[in-house]
Amino acid sequence: MSEYDINISRMFRTTKTGEKKSEIWAEIIDKDSCETLKKKIWWEDDEGTHHDETPSLPIDIRKAVDNAWIEKKRRW
Repeated sequence: MSEYDINISRMFRTTKTGEKKSEIWAEIIDKDSCETLKKKIWWEDDEGTHHDETPSLPIDIRKAVDNAWIEKKRRW
């Protein structure tokens, strides 16, 4: 089983109406292969619906991303 370094960041995009919408990104680095994956894991669309992309990740990566997100959220 691989270990991962996960960096969580929050970005904002501006809609056509000038509203700011949040996006949460994960940079996932596989410590064994040094491969990097950048994945938008959560975002709010123009209609205000929140989307969660973590279920599309493999289970071992999903757990690592969820834990990194929880830790990052505590610091924000």
